[in-house]
Amino acid sequence: MKDLSRIRFVGSLPLDLEARFAELRYADTRPDEFADWRMKVRRRLRQASTSGGPGTGFLRRAPGATPHADTRRFSSVAVMPFWGRIRNHLEQEREARGRAVLSGGVESLLNELHPSISWHAPLLHVDDDQEGQRADPLGEGLVIAPSLFALGPMVLDAETGGQDAPVLVYNVSPTTDTAAGLWQQQEEDRTAALSNLLGHTRANVLESLRSPMSISEISRRLDLSHPSVSRHLGVLRKSGMVAAERRDNLTLHRLTHLGEAVLGRSD
Repeated sequence: MKDLSRIRFVGSLPLDLEARFAELRYADTRPDEFADWRMKVRRRLRQASTSGGPGTGFLRRAPGATPHADTRRFSSVAVMPFWGRIRNHLEQEREARGRAVLSGGVESLLNELHPSISWHAPLLHVDDDQEGQRADPLGEGLVIAPSLFALGPMVLDAETGGQDAPVLVYNVSPTTDTAAGLWQQQEEDRTAALSNLLGHTRANVLESLRSPMSISEISRRLDLSHPSVSRHLGVLRKSGMVAAERRDNLTLHRLTHLGEAVLGRSD
């Protein structure tokens, strides 16, 4: 029982990893609750392609692969505009699972996360519709993370999952009502208005700061040069939407209250 205390929940995966799952979800055209999202993304990709932005020929990479420039561009039109709502949705899922742990315990919860996940101490079995995976989470601990876009449950190593222990990912399929709220037109209108106000690239830089980041991180995520990112951040700082702070000898840039308000951030 002591080892089970090393199992913990997080609200969501890193945005870059969720974006890679979103690529695969976008390519999976079977009818589901993501149909409206695919339609919106398809329209945005066409618009971006005609203006010299990302096209539609994205590579289908494994979750642990190094992010390609196309993945970062895809994220900027398919995930980042909805990330605030997605993260809130997944955080609600984490809170619900936390309440389930209090009432039924961790062992019971592990057997209720997903039909393809089963726990028989000390082994966790994940059926991925291919050969399945088995893991002993008690040696290194285990991080459990919900994902909106993952096609199914899986176990990722700590480096791939962006955590300090292996990550059990389980997919959370939205209901019809939930999906309508995630992809509603108001979010798209706000994103379009923000791009018109700030310019597409500067709006993406602002969107990327929903979590504090360094210039290098923004550069990698958006496939921009360091001088370009620095220039856009300078304008955003002067406008009062972004602030910089030092953490462990690293300069991080974050949203101010004004920046959050401009993005319509509600959390």
